[in-house]
Formats: sequence, structure tokens, C-alpha cells
Amino acid sequence: MRASVIVVNLNGEPFIYDCLDALQKQSFSDFEVVIVDNGSKDNSCAQIRARFPEMRLIELKQNQGFASACSIGLREARGEEILVLNNDAIPDRDWLKALLFALDKDERIGMVASRVINKKHQKLESAGIYPARNGLVYLSKPKHPEAEQEIFGACGVAGLYRGRMIKELGFYPEDFFIYYEDADLAYRAQRTGWKAVYCPSSIVYHLGSETTEKLGIKDYYLARNRLRSIIRNWELNLIIKNLPWLLAYELASFLGGLINAPQSAMKARIDFLKLLTSDFKFRRDNFKRSVFGFDLEKWLSKDYPGIIKLWKERR
Repeated sequence: MRASVIVVNLNGEPFIYDCLDALQKQSFSDFEVVIVDNGSKDNSCAQIRARFPEMRLIELKQNQGFASACSIGLREARGEEILVLNNDAIPDRDWLKALLFALDKDERIGMVASRVINKKHQKLESAGIYPARNGLVYLSKPKHPEAEQEIFGACGVAGLYRGRMIKELGFYPEDFFIYYEDADLAYRAQRTGWKAVYCPSSIVYHLGSETTEKLGIKDYYLARNRLRSIIRNWELNLIIKNLPWLLAYELASFLGGLINAPQSAMKARIDFLKLLTSDFKFRRDNFKRSVFGFDLEKWLSKDYPGIIKLWKERR
């Protein structure tokens, strides 16, 4: 089997049905769908079993997070290549075929990003992801969205990963729970010489934050995992060089958090400190695998949009 599409679900009624309907209608057929349910309380699992019996459904007793659920799906996957698709994303008929075609152009391509269009506004939402000097990771919106191009990494909304790369590097860090898991994998892939490309013909329509907005967990994981991704993946000289930008955003983020959600703001930083030992161990092992000439700085955005734009476009 050529590919496995992993769809993580959590109380996905009614939007997950549009996602799965679109997967049934793909022009490429040599693939399977693995749905990992994160302890849904709605009727979505029963409906999936009834309406999509050919798809594999793994039901977890409780919410283990997006990253962990994807890893569980990976362990059950039988496809050569691995795709991740949000349950509120609706792929175009040729989505999968276009992604695989792009992947096959170069054996060093390990990640392919879809052209993600915001379904409500009908505007480009993402053409992959890229890191910035303040440690955030942003959704890429290139000046020429019709052109295939090399990028930093694929967005977890709708991304393709080469199976061989995952076997070499591992998949999403499960203890991230949600957010920055795709960025962490992109950091590792770039460090070890893998490439990422954006495929403009692989179109996906995305509702956006349908699950995390309900749970109210977005700001906590964004704050904690931003700090973790810096420690795990940035060289010391790069941290020092960009310290003004890193500290300025951290201060603004922390103060804003204290006003809007003080408990989450404090907990995010405390939990980050608790995980420092394991993250430094990961960092040592990670850096040993760097290919000669790897330069993370070339991927850091040199643009400095306004504070409001930065806040709106943060991951």
C-alpha cells in the first residue's frame, strides 16, 4: 500500500464527515484511512463506523493529544508514506495524488505541504510553516502561491511525510500534546538534510481551530511548546543573537497571559522548566545528527510585521 492518511478526531461532529467523504472521493486509490479518536463524547464514532466501514477506527478512552494520537495512528499504519489530515479539513479530489507526485520528484524530499485554504474566507491559510527570530512558527503565505517551492516544513493540518524519514527521525513528539509538533519534526528533518516542498496543486479547505477553541487549551500549549522547541532545536549562538526578539515576545506573551488567563500563563512556564532536563538530553542527541553545513538561521524570517499581525498569525 502506498500511503496511510491519519485523521485525529475529538468530538468532530459534524465536520469530520465532510473530511471523510472527500477522502472517499480521492482520484488516487492505493491508500488507507486510519482514524484515531481521542475519547470523543459526541456521536461521531458511531457515525464513522456506520458510514465509513472501510476506514480503520481506533478509539482511545481519553484525550491523549494530537501528537500522541498521530503516533498511535502511525503504529497501526500500513502505508509506505504517511499523511496527516485534520478532521476539519476537506481535501480536493486530487489532493493525495498531487502530494505523492511532488514527493517522488526527489528522494531527499521528506515533507510536502498542502495548499491550505481557509474555508470561511476562501483565502490562502498556509503553504507550510517557517520559524521566526522570536521563536514562533508561522504559517507560510508565499508571494507566489501558484509556484511549487522549497519550504521549511509541512503544516500538520494537511501534510505528507516520507515513511523512510519517519523511520530515521521519529514522528511528532508525543509529550507536546498539541501545537509545534509539526515544527519540531521540521527542525529535525532540516538538521539531518531532508527537504520540504510546497505543492500548490494539493488543495485543502480548512475550517480551523474547531477542536482547540472548544477546549480552551490553545494559549497554554503555544506558550509552553514555543519555549521547548527553541531549547530542543536552536544553537546557543543563535539564541544569543536573537535574544532581544525572543525576550521581547516572551515578555509580551507572558504579560498578556497574566491578564487573560493567569493560571495557564504561569503553568506553561512552570511546566517548561520541569521539562528542561529531558529537552536538553534530546537536544544533545539531536545536534549529533546535524549534517555538515546545516544553517538554521537561513530559515528564520527576516521580516518584522506589526505586533497585531504577528499575534494573529502565530501558531
